[in-house]
Amino acid sequence: MTKAELYDLKYTLSDFIYPRLKEFKDKVDRKNAPSVPDFSKVEHFSKDTPLEEKEKYWSELLGEMIIPFEYHVYPENFEHLELKEINEKVERGLKIFAKYFSNLWF
Repeated sequence: MTKAELYDLKYTLSDFIYPRLKEFKDKVDRKNAPSVPDFSKVEHFSKDTPLEEKEKYWSELLGEMIIPFEYHVYPENFEHLELKEINEKVERGLKIFAKYFSNLWF
């Protein structure tokens, strides 16, 4: 490990996480994921909520998770946004990532 990798670890981690999380989402979107998280605590879902609706919701959450890592890898993709909006999206994405971290598996 180099000193540069540790200097600002968020960039090193983002370089690793971003492409993998993006591929994970692509697999979910192509219905190649065998499971979705237990969304029983999500207020608008019930035990009768169709799997397709849960898969769509999971895909949306993954999209929000990707934002913070994409921002640190490709900041130019966010030049059209105000800094306040970027910070809000990054904060939200990291909270979702932390909440569903243990659900990132196939």
